[in-house]
Amino acid sequence: MNNQAQHGIEKSPLISAIIVNYRCWDKLQPCLVSLLESVSDINAIALEIIVVDNDSNDSQLPLFIEQFPTVTFIKNGGNYGFANGCNTGAAAARGEFLFFVNPDTEVPCNVLPKLQKAIDNLPPFSIVAPQKSNNKGKYERVERFFPRWYTLTGIGKSLHRICNKKQIKKRFTEKNELAYPDWVSGSAVFIRHHEFKELQGWNEKFWMYSEDVDLCMRATMKGGTIVLLKNIDIIHNHGGSSRINPVTTALTKSEVFISRHVYISEHNIGLNTQLIQTLLAVKSLLKTGIIALISVLLFAHPKAKASRLLFYRLTSYYYGVVMTNTWLSKRSRLYKK
Repeated sequence: MNNQAQHGIEKSPLISAIIVNYRCWDKLQPCLVSLLESVSDINAIALEIIVVDNDSNDSQLPLFIEQFPTVTFIKNGGNYGFANGCNTGAAAARGEFLFFVNPDTEVPCNVLPKLQKAIDNLPPFSIVAPQKSNNKGKYERVERFFPRWYTLTGIGKSLHRICNKKQIKKRFTEKNELAYPDWVSGSAVFIRHHEFKELQGWNEKFWMYSEDVDLCMRATMKGGTIVLLKNIDIIHNHGGSSRINPVTTALTKSEVFISRHVYISEHNIGLNTQLIQTLLAVKSLLKTGIIALISVLLFAHPKAKASRLLFYRLTSYYYGVVMTNTWLSKRSRLYKK
């Protein structure tokens, strides 16, 4: 059962900001400060902030509850993944709009009003996101496309970009303040609350990664538009909770591979699904296996250890696929045990 520490907010919130945290306290602190400062003016939009802690189990949660009394903290019963954490936060949210945002972000004061204004001019089931840059001013890639069977390799992606160069250039021209990618990163997603419910929320078959691609695909299938606002940006410092040590690195990287299989099993991307799954599995094992073999030469280096652990985790995963006939990660709550 979730333990929740909740503090009253006088005004009914227009926007609910939902943050999923797992041992990312050093990044979460400036994130919360930035959100609170963005609505510090008396005429600012009514905002509630909900933090779902995915069972960090490191004694930091009580300190944050005390430090941020106007923030709602929910303690999840376990680390059930990003999608589950987002859905847990959304279930407690009261806002007309939901803003899912990572703990390793900082949100300037002009972002929320512009996100709301943008989505008000879009059809139902639309999703809006701000541009993102790191603290050095480098922007994240804007061009994002739904996976297709021929883009599951680096060569395939490159050929796709070359063959569609003119169309891509027109679609993502720097002159436009709006961009229309197929999907936007789950690190910052703005959506109407009731439409999020109609979409049945984030897909908890994904433990980590690709759940944002899946959500945008389902929104698009409902007639929604995916829009990235290039005239506003938030700071996003990657890796707040996923690049701590070789074990964690191997875990998160293996989930990248696993999430691709889950996405393929959820959406028809062309050709025979089982053939695509098999080819992707062979490609993944060959790639990680060769790197793991080379890493033996650098046995003690953390990256070398992570490479070997990654290959081991993928080998174990594919063995489990054969034995259980499911592509889900063992960490998913929906995994068939």
